[in-house]
Amino acid sequence: MATLRVKGIAFDMYGTVVDVGAVAEACKEVAPDAAAFNAQWRAKQLEYTFLRSLMGKYQDFWKVSEQALQFTAQRFGLELNAEQRRRLMEAWLRPTPYPEVAAALPRLAARYPLAVLSNGTRKMLQAGLEQSGLRPHFRWVITADQVKVYKPSPKVYGLAPRHMKLKKRQILFVSSNSFDVLGAKSFGFTVCWINRTGAPSDPIGPLPDLVVSSFDELVVAVS
Repeated sequence: MATLRVKGIAFDMYGTVVDVGAVAEACKEVAPDAAAFNAQWRAKQLEYTFLRSLMGKYQDFWKVSEQALQFTAQRFGLELNAEQRRRLMEAWLRPTPYPEVAAALPRLAARYPLAVLSNGTRKMLQAGLEQSGLRPHFRWVITADQVKVYKPSPKVYGLAPRHMKLKKRQILFVSSNSFDVLGAKSFGFTVCWINRTGAPSDPIGPLPDLVVSSFDELVVAVS
């Protein structure tokens, strides 16, 4: 890790620390193909963050997620009652960490101060981290809600140096989302892409400084 010369690590939350696919468990209650329903919900959720950022029409991530759920239900021809909508939304408050995360984070936190930098609201992030038992490992929980715009806006990434009291290049930003990797690298972070699926790099660049397939590989890489 000395060659990267970083002094702190900031993590994306959804799809990186916790598995958004786990929300599909809640979707089984309402959709015959829960995985497809969940994938559409997640895709529309991200699309709405991009659109709202570009249009300057910010609403927080909880509201965006509700709107994406409404679209997805219509797309699948489903009529959801209030209780079903509530249970589906609350699944975002009880995410499932990837299997190796719980053991890897203490090893990373022993060497570097850790932060979460996410589009999620503070309520969503705090609830998810506390429910999963991961909250003690993070010194900072930073949300895009503070600047009323979403990643990959530089305004969001700029929150991390401010909170962590480090220069951009001194922060290793870790994400599994390729758009987030591109945005963070363009901003000036040192960047690690957790590429769990073996996806190709986006041709528009820039490339991350480090590519791993899991938190276990990340621990080895920074040791």
